[in-house]
Amino acid sequence: MKNKKSQDFSQLQYIQQIYYSIGVAYLMALIPEIDKRKTKMNARKVLAQYRKWERIAGKSSIDIKSPLISDMPRTLGVSVNKSQDGIVERVDAEINRDAILRALAALSWRSRQILSMTYCEPEKASVYELSVVMGYSEIAIKKYRAVALMEFAEAYKHGQLLIRK
Repeated sequence: MKNKKSQDFSQLQYIQQIYYSIGVAYLMALIPEIDKRKTKMNARKVLAQYRKWERIAGKSSIDIKSPLISDMPRTLGVSVNKSQDGIVERVDAEINRDAILRALAALSWRSRQILSMTYCEPEKASVYELSVVMGYSEIAIKKYRAVALMEFAEAYKHGQLLIRK
């Protein structure tokens, strides 16, 4: 009788293991793999634009001029209202900058620190400088930066930077 129970139990374990492996395979088919190299490259490209967006968004609005009024017909493709173009460019820069800042805010402290010191500070920090400030080895900083770039790609505009295989 005892042997029968142990045999039933082992069969139950075997069936559970089969269901588990089928379930994992099914989930893996539903969730596509992420191409880490291309995803990190996308994250670097977006983060590299941060200083540019910060400069454009930070322009003073004093240089805004009133629109030109003229009775001359407008030519196609040429913008007469340069001040309006400047405002649009500045608002666009603010939107892009704020999206980067929101994604950085969603990261862990270490990831946020590494990425902001590398991409968002006026002076780009080297791996050595990061290791001195944060108290990690240079190799650890490189590993943490790779993790931080993946976290940023997931957080930026709801995963817009993720590249699937």
